[in-house]
Amino acid sequence: MNWDTFFSLQGHGPYLMGAYGVTIALMAWEVLALWRRARRARRPGGPRR
Repeated sequence: MNWDTFFSLQGHGPYLMGAYGVTIALMAWEVLALWRRARRARRPGGPRR
């Protein structure tokens, strides 16, 4: 399998790669949000709202 075949995927490549990209970006955003929330909760005085 070469890279052209992998990315074309019978014409569905842009859709699939875009879907994977959005999924990875949203998962990274969720991890970052949870990390920031935990960091804020550990501060003296607790979380601010």
